[in-house]
Amino acid sequence: MAYRGAVIEQQWTPEEMAAYCKKFEAKRPAYVREADEQLGNRFSSRGKRTVNSNGNLSKAQYMRFMEKGLSDEHILAKYQDLTPKRLEMAKKRWGFA
Repeated sequence: MAYRGAVIEQQWTPEEMAAYCKKFEAKRPAYVREADEQLGNRFSSRGKRTVNSNGNLSKAQYMRFMEKGLSDEHILAKYQDLTPKRLEMAKKRWGFA
């Protein structure tokens, strides 16, 4: 059985990594580039989780988010159709503002 030495992982700075990737950008297939643009972070195993809704956030859902400690920015990111103005109006209606 052959001796297997320790594998030393090379550490790259972000600048070195960008320069290395730039060399091969032209050789990447179009579908890979498009998928990278859609996902944003290609090292993420899944995309951003959003709620499939028309922007309707219930008072119970808002209270659950507040119990978890999520900010309004996180809620707006989850509910893509919800605008900051509509969220403020709902908070006033529920008595949170």
